[in-house]
Amino acid sequence: MAVVEFEGKSFCFTGKLAELKRTLAEREVRGRNGFSQKVINKELNYLVLGSIPSSGWKHGNYGNKIVKAKQLIADGAELKIVSEKDFMQGLEKYASNDSGEIDEKLIICRYKALFQNGEIDLNALEDYLELLKETSDSHITATIEEPYIYQDLYNEFTEEDIDNLLLFQCRIVKHFGLEENGQEFVDTIAKGFESIDGLDGDISWSEKKEGTASFAKLLQDIPLKTKLTE
Repeated sequence: MAVVEFEGKSFCFTGKLAELKRTLAEREVRGRNGFSQKVINKELNYLVLGSIPSSGWKHGNYGNKIVKAKQLIADGAELKIVSEKDFMQGLEKYASNDSGEIDEKLIICRYKALFQNGEIDLNALEDYLELLKETSDSHITATIEEPYIYQDLYNEFTEEDIDNLLLFQCRIVKHFGLEENGQEFVDTIAKGFESIDGLDGDISWSEKKEGTASFAKLLQDIPLKTKLTE
């Protein structure tokens, strides 16, 4: 996972973003003292790739922005190609300038698993996510992706053959009082994923206090997603 910072950093976006409209993503960058640009050059710090890939990406047929960024990196530029999920984690970590009062905290939980296509009951996984949404009052976004981009562009996987593998990623966000302990909530989530036959992933979580109000407002613009087989 790439660490995304904002202060004084420049961003360019390509591909279709799954969670934010591009204009909103650019505004969030500016709200954290970064800036956006439309061109790829050696002054660029981050090229953010939308989570909805073009069909040609699987075969290495990337657009001009990605091709140029890869060449600049090969030539020694301090440019990073990062995923939309890394960008979103950066927004979680760094508060915007208009973050508002701190009157609650967020527990942000992430789960990630790589598995063989066909070995997981996706309907059972969807049912658990839907149950979690209904019973925990959480904001949930979940995706199933082919991991080729993560291997080729983000260097996340070392498997030689990923043709039949799928990548499941999920973010769960819940509001808590400032003095409440979120560990029990995280443990419950972990047990739920463990109950899905064949699913063996990694869970991580963090508490967010600074910038809670503005990030909660941002979540209102992001649709909940628990369906994986649509």
